[in-house]
Amino acid sequence: MYAEINGADLYYEVHGPEDAPAIVSLHGGPGISDHQKGKEAFEALTDNYRLVVYDHRGCGQSSLTEPYSNEQYAKDCEGLIQHLGLDEVVLVGGSYGGFITQEYATRFGEKDHFKGFVLRDTAASHAYEDNSVENARETWDAMKARNFDLPDITWEEFMTVMDGNVESDAEFERIWLGMLPLYAPTLDEFDVESAKEATAERDFHHETHNEMFTNAYPNMDYTDDLPDVDVPALVTVGRHDWITPPEASVEIADLVPDSRLVIFESSGHSPNFDQADQYLARVREFFDEIGYGDPYADREAEAVTDGGGARADGDSGSADGGERR
Repeated sequence: MYAEINGADLYYEVHGPEDAPAIVSLHGGPGISDHQKGKEAFEALTDNYRLVVYDHRGCGQSSLTEPYSNEQYAKDCEGLIQHLGLDEVVLVGGSYGGFITQEYATRFGEKDHFKGFVLRDTAASHAYEDNSVENARETWDAMKARNFDLPDITWEEFMTVMDGNVESDAEFERIWLGMLPLYAPTLDEFDVESAKEATAERDFHHETHNEMFTNAYPNMDYTDDLPDVDVPALVTVGRHDWITPPEASVEIADLVPDSRLVIFESSGHSPNFDQADQYLARVREFFDEIGYGDPYADREAEAVTDGGGARADGDSGSADGGERR
């Protein structure tokens, strides 16, 4: 389905009971990703919740309508919420979608319908960019030595993606496929065929990516505003995430007053896939903690019991789903 929001045609899907409280999933990777990953990761929650997934402008099946910016993407999210008439929502944002979720929380945090948010593998500012590049450099030689059946990209080509200087959609797709092993928890766990299939299904828009990574991302900084956010947050990250390392999530959890931090020890950039059962169980538990889910609370509690998640209570902890409050 499409909705005209702030002058752009946004593709969206809604799954789950019409009268259930809503989860709005914000995808990452502007110009690379789309609604599909959010749908795949969180469709199991549609037993108790209404799941809204959509493509940001300039991404996936949505129109290539400028401007592309964190501010505009957050305004589009609010516009879609208004279009759908959602009375209460929790946002779930991963990677760059986490940037947009923080933009929304700092810009629209006083909205009555905004009940909480979940962040996955993200950061509050551009400050961890050097860490990301250093992490990639440390793994680069080992990755190249594996001779994966992938495009043989150079370090210089990799940096064109990091810096937002890609010249074409075809070049973007080739480099992206070549750098995907970095996102796995370990190189041993990287699945070449799955990576090829997933990449072939994506719509690449290099101009969207370039704009977001040359203008929006380098100037992004929510560190001053997050302490004023007055809604609860669940901050999650994979221990082996190279691009938004755990210390970035620790910073967010320290800044947001009502937050809880979970580090998934066997995950890379995507614990919602790498440790899917534990991840969903902790998300359900978070919803229960903040009272989000009535009149579906009974079924939600059963789902947490059966979800296989691990949780450590207290001020610090780290296990498969270790938690620090």
